[in-house]
Amino acid sequence: MGISYRRAWQMFKGGKLPNAKQLPTGTIVVIEDDEESKPFESGAVAIYVRVLSHESADNLEKQAERLREYSLAKGYQIKHLVKEVGTGS
Repeated sequence: MGISYRRAWQMFKGGKLPNAKQLPTGTIVVIEDDEESKPFESGAVAIYVRVLSHESADNLEKQAERLREYSLAKGYQIKHLVKEVGTGS
């Protein structure tokens, strides 16, 4: 959607993300409406990786590659890959 992590969190807390659920782990997932994007039925996944600073950018690529390999090994179809460099505030 092109919005920051913080803004997405605010939208979730304000009830402005339809079909958003928080898992017991704290992870928030948004289930899309169209049939093609139901991850648990089709095996499609989105990968999200984040580091706190530009100095850690090489770690960002390592995270993305590690999750990509894991997803493929499990037989998932990667629909989206999101990389973010941001601060902790």
